Amino acid sequence: MGIKLLTTPDYLADFEAYCPFGGIQAFTSFLVSNTLACTMTSAQIAMGLIFLLAIILFSKLFCSFICPIGSISEWLGKIGDKFKIRFTITGVTDKILRSLKYGLLFITVYFTVESSELFCKWFCPYYAVASGFNPDVNVIMAVGAILFVIIGSIFIRLLWCKYLCPLGALSNIFRYFILTVSILGIYLLLNAYVINISFIWPLAFLCGIAYIFEIYTMQSRIFPLLKVKRDAKICTSCKLCDKVCPQAIQVSKETVIKHIDCHLCADCLHVCPEKGALKINGKGRKWWPAIIVVILIIAGLIIGKSFELPTLSEYWAEPETKSQMEIYTIHDLKTVKCYGSSVAFSNRMYDMDGVYGIATYVSTFKVKIWYAPDMTDTLKIREWIFTPAKVQLQEIDLNEDNLIVYKIRVDNFLDQLDTENLKGLLAEQADIIGMQTEFGCPVYLTLYVKSNAQLTEENLKNIIEQRGLWSNSKSSIGAEYLNYHFKVVEVAKLDKVVSVEDVVRLFTIE
Repeated sequence: MGIKLLTTPDYLADFEAYCPFGGIQAFTSFLVSNTLACTMTSAQIAMGLIFLLAIILFSKLFCSFICPIGSISEWLGKIGDKFKIRFTITGVTDKILRSLKYGLLFITVYFTVESSELFCKWFCPYYAVASGFNPDVNVIMAVGAILFVIIGSIFIRLLWCKYLCPLGALSNIFRYFILTVSILGIYLLLNAYVINISFIWPLAFLCGIAYIFEIYTMQSRIFPLLKVKRDAKICTSCKLCDKVCPQAIQVSKETVIKHIDCHLCADCLHVCPEKGALKINGKGRKWWPAIIVVILIIAGLIIGKSFELPTLSEYWAEPETKSQMEIYTIHDLKTVKCYGSSVAFSNRMYDMDGVYGIATYVSTFKVKIWYAPDMTDTLKIREWIFTPAKVQLQEIDLNEDNLIVYKIRVDNFLDQLDTENLKGLLAEQADIIGMQTEFGCPVYLTLYVKSNAQLTEENLKNIIEQRGLWSNSKSSIGAEYLNYHFKVVEVAKLDKVVSVEDVVRLFTIE
């Protein structure tokens, strides 16, 4: 993603696109409140569910092979080892500090579900750096987290991963799979048949009980199904496996590695000089974990494209009337791009007579609208969504007598963001003084152009039908690449001209 960002001008790196933790938070929000957090889509949810499946069956493979923070922590730790300044926290201090990640997990999930916005974006050190401190980032929290990762990793073994990472806490919760499923099952049964219970209680209970299990046993039980096993008859106790283990697990002293921190990185298998001394489930295929990771990623990408969940789904009539309604699907509605804009769109449609529900899909800018056909129709719905505009694009020269007028029909024009995008395209042309839009199918666009302009109908058509443009800047640095899909159906130059005074009056009268 980083290489494409530097080499491909129109590429926008979506650093959340494959985030399993964001997907799990979004799915939790969907189950609790029927909304998806932020811009989360089925792709992230699929990755999140694949992530949980990997923990249950195979181990914390995300931590061992994918996590960028884990990679950086291990690299920085080697610097600390080289200068003999890194140490491993043990004993009571280690057990107390392990509670922090569960507290952070509780806070993160709680605020995500309550707000339908990913709270982890406030402090995530990777997201802060990779997004260039996006406005969603809380600078103080993110800088603190970055310092914990950088400085902490040099002096303390995997400080972030062991003690602060909420994804690590979630991973450990699902290592106690039977316990977790039992608690969630009881919660669902009580909610369905006895009493409505807030999600806070099972969340708090899971965090608390998983922490107790972790510090009490420091081991997982049945799950994950894959574990490193040591054959004491072959092992020579060279202890190379102990030295290479990122988590400082004493592999040479165990028969089966059940330590809660083991994430099946297989480093110990690769360094072991005795063939067969260390195996995964009794078989010496040390590349199994890496191959499984690749398979799971491919599966997640495929599954993520096979379904789509709505970011927001609301129906404000009686549920039994839903089957009597018509559904109008609108594609490429660019203003619907996150949870907040979905709520705004829902509020707008709520005020329209004959409309009784909406569902938004932010990854594809698609909305579904439930309406009563005897009260309204699709044309009226489009008109309700549309906002006419008058926009002055250039300073008007009062010494000029008249302006040329073009009447243009533009398709794929739906909402206010389309107005802003079209404004951006036309503002690049110094000869176009202003624009006015009126509802129609296609939309009516009026352009006011300088009388000495060299623009032709074909020029205007090409300008409007551009497929993309950098916003705010003509370079990719600090700018956003905007994709357009406007289609010009008709361009007509009017025989009559309009006076400058009339145009000035047009743009000054509200």
